[in-house]
Amino acid sequence: MTVIAETAELVPAGTWQADPVHSQVDFAVKHLGISTVRGTFADFSATLVGGEAPRLSGSIRLDSVSTGEADRDAHLTSPDFFDTARYPEARFTATFVSPERVVGELTLRGVTKEIEFEASFTSPGGDPYGNERIGIELTGVIDRTDYGVSFNAPLPTGGLLLGEDVKLLVSLSFVKEA
Repeated sequence: MTVIAETAELVPAGTWQADPVHSQVDFAVKHLGISTVRGTFADFSATLVGGEAPRLSGSIRLDSVSTGEADRDAHLTSPDFFDTARYPEARFTATFVSPERVVGELTLRGVTKEIEFEASFTSPGGDPYGNERIGIELTGVIDRTDYGVSFNAPLPTGGLLLGEDVKLLVSLSFVKEA
């Protein structure tokens, strides 16, 4: 598939649903100022409505987080981080969609802030099963403290346990509804 260059051909008219088997919603954050810890969410949905003014929206079940370490995952669902008992979902609604960027409102822990993603769209194409597909790659950065995720710990040598910037990496394969 080729990358889309013009807004007019960005997303053909119709409604498209993210295929969770062929999509990912990931994050990355600095740990100890030394390495980057990555995580993913297994339970998410996204809808893309095509046409002259494409619309994109989605949600994530925050308790579906996985970093490959069960104790850390449990801590991430606690009030120190996502507080999934009170805020089970994160939501995103785009306010602007172009071939190079997507801007929208991200709601996490009851706080809504604007976020801008660098975007890359692939042109629509068919799969072996007769479905029409289109892809979007999004990358952006949020300051987790803007959303009330302020847990941290000082290090004995100076600095903090966790970075404030969280990189979001979203790769979505959409299937057009019949």
